[in-house]
Amino acid sequence: MRPVTDAILPADCHDDLHDSRLQRLLAYWRQRAAAAGMPSRADIDPLDFRYILGYVTLVDVEAAPRRYRFRLDGSILAMLSGMDYTGKYLDQLGMPDYIDFITAGYDRVVASRQPYAYRKEGAFDTKTFDEETLILPLGRDGAVEHLMVAVIPGDLAPEPGKVVI
Repeated sequence: MRPVTDAILPADCHDDLHDSRLQRLLAYWRQRAAAAGMPSRADIDPLDFRYILGYVTLVDVEAAPRRYRFRLDGSILAMLSGMDYTGKYLDQLGMPDYIDFITAGYDRVVASRQPYAYRKEGAFDTKTFDEETLILPLGRDGAVEHLMVAVIPGDLAPEPGKVVI
């Protein structure tokens, strides 16, 4: 197994995202965020991003104690992983290295209330990963209540002229 390599993208990561669907989703989030700093879940309409919907997971942020619950796992992600995380807590997934890595990213977004993106390739526990991920905070009154997480596996990047739904 290869060691994990990840590229943490800068705060203004729009120009550094490789996948055009992630770029579009970030632009959509920024438009919805407007003056509030971040949109609420009610400000987001999944029909507005059908082009990436199967790759998006909605995560509930529980404050005390801090836990992350997968409210809805993207259908394509569930199919590719062979597991549907819907209704499960991150800390129940049974992959300690992966859980630590994902928790750190989620914690970063909750603390900063800003988007965070990374690319990673390598292995966690017994699984190999190659993906580009965008994590977007959703909330009200300065508190992050949900995370909208879009994951594009590295081998599924759209080919020029190809539409991926």
